[in-house]
Amino acid sequence: MVIVYRSNTGFTKEYAEMLGKAEKLKVYSLAQAGGEVPADSEIFFMGPLMAGHIAGVDQAVKRYHVSGVCGVGMSPPGQQVMDTMTKANYVADAPIFYLQGGWAPKKVGWVKRRMVNMVTRSMRQALREKGRRTPQEQQQLDFLEKGGSFVAFENLEPIRAWMKNLK
Repeated sequence: MVIVYRSNTGFTKEYAEMLGKAEKLKVYSLAQAGGEVPADSEIFFMGPLMAGHIAGVDQAVKRYHVSGVCGVGMSPPGQQVMDTMTKANYVADAPIFYLQGGWAPKKVGWVKRRMVNMVTRSMRQALREKGRRTPQEQQQLDFLEKGGSFVAFENLEPIRAWMKNLK
């Protein structure tokens, strides 16, 4: 198995490289894989979430045998994120994982930045209007306004445990 990923701002790439190093697997961007990974090869695919859809997963499914999929997004992990992602990304007989990546407003175009700002406007407004914020609420507000990263090696544990069971 190899890891194939698509990344827009670098968070998915960072996770893919960490996972590849930890599991001693080769890692390819989706573009690189087209020329280096034979069709029908077994892969683990990772991509950024865009409105619940894992970007690039459709291309990966058409070319490779996708054994597992991981979406990387801005939201904290939770059942709602998993439900939305599962509905929007059907990959036959493959588990779906989620990792919180980050938000890098300076690395995306103005259209994407506006879309994210529209989606998070009410949350940002509610946090700003709140008198006293907990440290977690302040961290969330700072994240939404300025960006940040939640990429951490320990977040990969469920994927690593699943991969160990494949061996």
